[in-house]
Amino acid sequence: MAIEFKKIEGISPGYYAICAIFLILALLGVYAYCLQYTLGHQVTGLSQHVTWGFGVAGICYFIGASAGSLIVSALAGVFGKEEYKIFSRSAAFFAAAMIVAAMGSIFTDIGNPRNLVNAVLHFNPTSIFSWNAFLYSSYFVICCVYLLAQFEEKEFLTKCLAVLAVGWAVLVHSGTGAIIGFVYSNELYHSALTPPLFIISAIASGLGLLIPTYIYTFKWIGRPLDKNLIWSFAKIMGAMAILMLYCFIVEGLEVGYVPSGFHAVSMMIFDWRYPYAWVYWCVQILGCLLALALLLSPWRRREWAIVAASLLIAIAVFGERYTLVAPGLAYPKEIFPGMEIEPFEIVPYYPSWVEGAIILGLLAGVYLAYCVGVRIFALLPERGEVEKK
Repeated sequence: MAIEFKKIEGISPGYYAICAIFLILALLGVYAYCLQYTLGHQVTGLSQHVTWGFGVAGICYFIGASAGSLIVSALAGVFGKEEYKIFSRSAAFFAAAMIVAAMGSIFTDIGNPRNLVNAVLHFNPTSIFSWNAFLYSSYFVICCVYLLAQFEEKEFLTKCLAVLAVGWAVLVHSGTGAIIGFVYSNELYHSALTPPLFIISAIASGLGLLIPTYIYTFKWIGRPLDKNLIWSFAKIMGAMAILMLYCFIVEGLEVGYVPSGFHAVSMMIFDWRYPYAWVYWCVQILGCLLALALLLSPWRRREWAIVAASLLIAIAVFGERYTLVAPGLAYPKEIFPGMEIEPFEIVPYYPSWVEGAIILGLLAGVYLAYCVGVRIFALLPERGEVEKK
């Protein structure tokens, strides 16, 4: 199927206004990181108990959105869905930008940036962190080469790289899930469902961000967009939301059934004195349910309903990342089984505006790169429609 990709042409005040907004948010994130770097982690909501917070949740989120975007890009090359080829370039560019944001989140969360070189100078083959450092950097290279092959219109090479990219994306996000799922000393962390749940939520969050992006991009540049393709994306996203809810239930029952994990799960889900239950029910669960309600409603094919459902899923997945990371550290570890810990203290974690600004700035940087990219590179098709035979 021959598709003509073109750059966005012309000068629009609205385009520069959007770029300015994203630039301001990105600069706010830079300012927040400068405060964190100069004043230390005391400007965050982190403590000696909860050492992972919004930063690590952002790492998981950006990597997931990147993997989900790359799978969308590879639908034509890997699964033979030629009708989705019109999104192959832009989704691959989006995936590359997201993995840069993920590495930026690592950079801002690690404390001293010089510690990053330790992963290279002191590679530990038994450490999942060392392997993920290799997976993330190589994943970015694969995304760039895959995108370059599309620009050069090398069909066979593009299909080969698409297969490699999807496999690598699954490996990258499974490895990220393994960072938390393989921590057996923590009651809320160790779970065999974590790696596959990461893949499911990656597809959901990737589509949750891509769908509104495509709808408004094509509308603002005045190019037609096939609503049936967007609706097919929405249906896939809805299916992923159902699978996520299923995994939440199974994982909660699995971890909560074990005596050592019962109280920790009860704290995360039912103890309203801490922020974790609020995020779990009001963001994670309610967000998925509201999105599914919109996708099953009589207005499901309307633009506003699809956009609202997509944003709800995107936010719900970030809530899932938060409840995955923070509560496991907030609940004290059982260092001596069968013995009571005095004092027994559950630590609430409330992210500061600095942490929020850094994550928002990284996301704004992704969209700023996308806005600039569609003007410099031929990422979008002249017509976002499937040719009728």
